[in-house]
Parts: sequence; structure tokens; C-alpha cells
Amino acid sequence: GRARSSSSRRMEGSSKPPSPSPRPASLSLPPSPMHHLLPADSSMSPFSHLSLSLSLLLSTSSTLLFFSLLGFGSTIYSLLSSVSVWFAYVLLGSAILLLLLLYLFDAQHSSPSQRYLGYYPLLATASACLVAFCLLATRHYPYAPLLCSFMLPVCAVWATRALLLHRVRPAAFFGALSFWLLVLAALIAATFALWVFAWPGWQTEEWRAEFGGNGSRVINMWAGHVKQYWRTKNGCKDGRTPMPMLDANAANDCYTGAFLWWSFPLWIMFVALVYASVFYFLARAAHEAKTGARSGRVQFAFRLFIAMIVFFMGLTWCAASVAGAGLGIARTVELAILLFVVVTTIVVGKTVGWATVTASARSTPFYKKLSTYSDSFWDYLKAFALWGLGWLALAIYFGLAAANQACRKCLPCTLEPDSDGALPLAAQGYLVRLRRWNWGSILSKTTVWSIAYLVLQVIVMQVVVVFFAWLNEVLAPLQTWQVCLIFSAVGLTMFMIPVIPGVPVYIACGAVVPASMMGVGTAHDELAAMQPGDPPPLSFWYGMLLASAVGFALKLLAVALEQEVIGRAFGGYVSVRALVRVNSVEMRASRMILQRRGLNFAKCAILVGGPDWPTSVITGILRLNVFQMLLGTTPILPLIVASTAAGAFQLLTTKSDTFSSVALIITFLSMLFQLSTTIAMLAVIARHASLHREELAAMPPDVEVLAYDARAAAYTAALRAATHWSQPEVRLWPKLVITASAIMLAVACYMSILVSCFVPFSVSESISNLPGGNPLGVVRTPGWIVIGLFLVGWALRYVYRRWAHVRAKDWIASGRTTAARIEAGTAHIEAGSAGTGASEIVVEDVQEQ
Repeated sequence: GRARSSSSRRMEGSSKPPSPSPRPASLSLPPSPMHHLLPADSSMSPFSHLSLSLSLLLSTSSTLLFFSLLGFGSTIYSLLSSVSVWFAYVLLGSAILLLLLLYLFDAQHSSPSQRYLGYYPLLATASACLVAFCLLATRHYPYAPLLCSFMLPVCAVWATRALLLHRVRPAAFFGALSFWLLVLAALIAATFALWVFAWPGWQTEEWRAEFGGNGSRVINMWAGHVKQYWRTKNGCKDGRTPMPMLDANAANDCYTGAFLWWSFPLWIMFVALVYASVFYFLARAAHEAKTGARSGRVQFAFRLFIAMIVFFMGLTWCAASVAGAGLGIARTVELAILLFVVVTTIVVGKTVGWATVTASARSTPFYKKLSTYSDSFWDYLKAFALWGLGWLALAIYFGLAAANQACRKCLPCTLEPDSDGALPLAAQGYLVRLRRWNWGSILSKTTVWSIAYLVLQVIVMQVVVVFFAWLNEVLAPLQTWQVCLIFSAVGLTMFMIPVIPGVPVYIACGAVVPASMMGVGTAHDELAAMQPGDPPPLSFWYGMLLASAVGFALKLLAVALEQEVIGRAFGGYVSVRALVRVNSVEMRASRMILQRRGLNFAKCAILVGGPDWPTSVITGILRLNVFQMLLGTTPILPLIVASTAAGAFQLLTTKSDTFSSVALIITFLSMLFQLSTTIAMLAVIARHASLHREELAAMPPDVEVLAYDARAAAYTAALRAATHWSQPEVRLWPKLVITASAIMLAVACYMSILVSCFVPFSVSESISNLPGGNPLGVVRTPGWIVIGLFLVGWALRYVYRRWAHVRAKDWIASGRTTAARIEAGTAHIEAGSAGTGASEIVVEDVQEQ
């Protein structure tokens, strides 16, 4: 009642009329408790450093002690997984209900005494229920305790800041936190390496009993006998067959949980590295907000922040792929990234604030470059957010806002409603912004993201795996030279397909050629004669060397063909040159780097780190020297050798645990090498574009591409305007068609992630093992639904695109594309021409068009 009356008095005393914007000043709410942490004026003392380091080390040590196989994780996992899951769901429902009621009744805006007596205890109860759910749902969701345990160091640092370090300046606190996170990551890495290599399993009695006298020499790597040992410790029976009480899905969850809890120290180490860059960036932003100065460190911190996010995501996906733990790992990675985004958003918003961070980021060239992009580019970003469950977040937000507004109108114990509508003013403001979006363009681009995901991650990968499995069976009875010739033709064809990377070809080559050298599947099968513990035969090593040579020759031949046959031929088309943005600063920087003769780091980083097909084709479009490109590609040899070795050692995994560990390490290192070279490619291009910006801008532009870009900009402007849903000429059926297409393709993506759509299958298996004994047996019933949704959604998108094209042509023909639109489309072209006189030609050409 007091909250309602005080709110009413504030509203009566305000002379401002209501507006569809965030909550007006007359309804100002009590600030968040964390905002009181910011008005500080002292630096980090030795006591402050000690307090912060102890809070980090103790909380992280407790997390690893209870939720990692490095500590007592196996006992904790077995105990938690024995609890029935229905009780966990009851706790989850109770937590959601409590949080919902607290939000609907505006409990956070009540008087201080009411908050301490009701709001905070109920909020603590809901939090306890969520934590209990994470723990008790271990049997079906083995990653849940791990994701929740990430919050323990966060809470420890927050409590240390609130209780002991509230007078420390934010910049000093964030800088110290960044330093201690780096120290923490180093300590975790050292401890994990000691546990794996120097003192495996901490040499417990169970470890010695399992591995006998060789226990001290066994590497504690997730492969072979070691993997079975940890699965057994986690309660998955003997690690090979599930426990009698577990069905197949529960057994897979148990196997996934064993890997996650074994690798949990690595996950914490990666998170510590990422947040070290996050808080370093926040420290620089807070320092600039305090002093008003601008320095190059902000640009460095911003780039470091972006690079660490990319590195973190790439490493976790590499770890998931290498472990081969399947869908459970993929879900864990997705949830970990989601938790990272949520926590980072809260940390930034509640500390230095997003306004300060945005102001610092705007001073960087990277942000300035993004601000020059067209509306179509930002539509792609909006479409990606919408595709990544953004629609669900919007639906939940507006649903809760409407319910909260209804409670404010009906119940006396809540705040006074701030508007007469069904939504509060803040939600109305967001709704007005959403209505201004170009939904035709955004939904169309949502279908692009869905199609790209389905083609790359679902359809193509399944087809490639089945095809290579079939090829293994066909090549088994042939001689080695025949195998090399046929595989070379097949591998070269694979390289010519844009969406297929080179690494799967190298791995398949490493599996096929050594198998042929050892006579696998013939009367002289050396692999079958090899006993467990025996060293590989000499033919295996010869086969691995031959596979590396074949893979390297295939790569060089593919580079030459893609550059000279595809790139140089298509480079004559203006539309192709415009597609690769030959006049952009980044492409000019790439050309300048690649024109250097001989070997240098920047040149090799682009040729090795770039995607196979696009990189070689673009070098042909740029008319570069093919022999220099082949020379710059030679440093890819270590990656090819590592990839072929990974495929070769897969043949020996049944013979010794050592071979399993070697295959695992080599595969992970090869993926890490590829990821590092890709990041290096982006870094050298950005650095070169920044250092030689004036020289690059002075280069003569491609006048034909400038004219094409201007016409394309005018066409894009007409397309966006003609298909905007605010236009009265846009009928209902195109809106329904593109909406249905977006929904179908998005549902297909979600089904491919959440449902088992395909039979687990690998290259080393036989086609006869599939249901029905044919390649189509790899597709389960949900998989056919995904394929059907994909085809129908693509067809509907084609219908909509044809309609949009006709609308844009009619729009241009009617003269409704204004001169302002054309000038906006050519502004960046005039800036990029650098006074060469080409801009005048282009503008005249566009005006005539």
C-alpha cells in the first residue's frame, strides 16, 4: 500500500505527459544495490589484493573439489544421479512460480522493511530452489551442476567487493580482477597438466588397482582404458555397457557427464581467460569515464575482448568435436555461451554501465567501421538475434509485462499503472521500436541463417560422412596406387565444393591410405594380426607418410585450379568482383599483403587461415601470381600431417589406449592450429588496413564495381522500401509466406539440435550397419521431418524473393527511389574513390539510371 501511495504522489507531482519511452523520472525507482559499489575513491591495497585473490582461489578450489573428477566429483556425481528427477522438476517449478509472483506484484519496488521481510527471503528461496534443481537434475542434465557452479566464484567476488572493497575505484578493481583471473587460469592449467601427465589420477588405490604397476606411466587422457575407468567411477557400470537401471539415453547422459566432469578444469580455465579480457576492457572503460581521456589501450582492450570471445567459443566447440561425446556436449556449449552472455550483460550493466562501454567502444576503428555499414547489414544482425531464440525472449518479455500491467490495474499492493494501455510505458517503447523494423527484410535474412546452418551442419556433414564410409568399402580390395588415384580424384572434387572444408578430406585420406598399405580387409591384413600393445607395423608409417604427401599435393592442386580456373574466369564478371568487395579497405589490404614475394607471416596467415575454397578463388579474382600463392600455402603442411595422422591413428584405437590418446591430442592440436591461423588472418588484415589506411585509400578503384555498387545500393534501397510492411501495397499473402518460411526453417534447425534426427555413424563403419543396409538408413523419422521442412521452407522463401524482386523493379520504374536514397547509396563510394575522379563518373551514371 505504501508503494502504491508513494507512486501515486510522485505521478501527481509530475507535470510531464506520459510518453512511449522508458520509465519517466516521476516513476524513478530505487537504484540497484550494486550501483552503491561505484562511488569509490581508493586504489587496490595489499589487503585488497589478498582479499580478492583468496575469494577467487577458495571459491574456484571448492568448485573443482566437488564438481570435477580431479577432486571428489565421481562420488558427488554418483550420489546426485541416484536422485529421482521428478523432485528436481518440482523445485524448478517452485522457483519459477516464486520469481513470477515477485515480478508481477512489484516486490522489488516495495518499502525497505517489506523488501527485507519478504522480497529478499523469497528471492533467496527461489535461488536455493534453482541451485537444488541444478544439483538434483544431474542424472538427465549432467552439465547443470557445472553451469551453476560457475556462479560460486561470481558470488564470492561480488561479496568481497560489497563487504570489503566497496571504496576501491572501479578501474582499479577491474584491473586487479583481470590480473588475478589470469593467475587463476595459469594455476588451473598447471594443476590439470600435473593431474593428467605427472601424477595421473593422483595415484589413488583404485587407480593402482585398475592399471597395476603401469599406473604411474598411464597418461590420464580421455581415451581408451582411461575413459572406461572414469565412466565406471561415475556409475556407468563398466564404461562400455549401461547400468541395468539406465536406458540408452540415460547411459549416454552418464557418458557425457563423465567427460564433462573430467574436463571441467579446462572449462573454468577458458572462462577465466575470457573474463580476464572482459574486466580488462571494463577497467579501461571505467578509467576513461573517470578521466575523460582517450587512449590506444581501449582499442586494444576492445579487440582483445572480441578475440577472446571468439577463441573461447572456438576452443569449446573443438573440444566437443574431439571428444566425440555427441549432442550432450553441443548442448553444454550452447548453454555455456548463453550463460556467458547473460552474466556478462549483468556485470557490464550493473558496474560501469552500457552507456560508458558504448562510448568507449565507439572510439575504436572497429566500431566506426560497423557504423558505416548499410541497414541491410544490421538487418542480418537482428535476424541472427531473432533466429537464436530472440523471438522467445521477446514473447516472454511482453507476456510478463502485460501480466504485470494487469496486476497493477487490479491489485492494490502493487505500483500504480503508468499508462492506460495493456503494457507499461517501457514495454510500449520497445514495441514501438519493433514495429519500425523492416520485418520483410529481417525475416528473409532469418531464413538465410537457417539455410546456412542446415546446409553446413546437418545435410552436408551427414552426406560427407556416409559418402566416405561407402568409399572405404569400395576401395578396400584395391591396390594402394589405385586407392591413391581414386581418392585423389574424389578429394579434388570435394575441394571444388565451396561448403566442404579441407580437414575432413585430410582425415579421410589418413584413414584410407594407411589401411590400404596394411592390407585391411584382405588376406594379408596386418592390422588384424596386430596384437594389443604391439607397435604399429612399418607399413602403417609408410602409409601415413604417403597420405600426408597425397593430402599436400591435393591441397596445392586445388589451390591452383580454384585460383586459375574458377577465380580468374569469374573475375571477369563485375557482379563477382562486387560480391568480394574488391574496393573495400580490407580487400585492398589483403591484396597488398599477398602481392609480397616469398614467405612472410601475414601472407601465410591469410592463405593458411582463410577458408579453403573462398581464399583460393578470391586470389584468382584479384589476379595474383599463382606460384606465389602456392609458395605461401606451403606452411599448411603441418596441419595436413597432423590431420592425416589423426585419421591414421583412429585405425589403431582398438589396439592400445596410447594410440587413442595420441589420436585425441593430434586432432585437438590440429583444430587449435586451424583456429589460431584464422584469428591471425583477421588480425593481420585489420592491422595492415589500419597502418596503411591512407595508402590503401589512394589506390585507384575498380570503376565498374563502383558503378555496380551504386546501382546495387539503389536497388537494395528500393527493395527495402517496397517490401516494408508499412507500405499499404504490401498484401497479406507475402507476409504469411515469408513468416511461414522463417518458422519452418527455424523449427528444422531447433529439431536438428534437440532431437536425434540421424543415426550416429562414422567413416570407419560399414554401410551395412545402417538400418535397412542402405545410406538412407542414416536418416531417422525426425530427420525426414527436418528435410521436409527445409525443402518447403526454401520453396516458400523462393516465392517470396521472386515477389520482392518484382516489387523492387516496379518501385524503381515508378520513380519512387528518391535522389536522397541514391546519394546515400553512393556516399561511401565517393569517400572510397579518394579524389580519383571516378566518383563523378559513378554519380552521373547512377543519376542516368
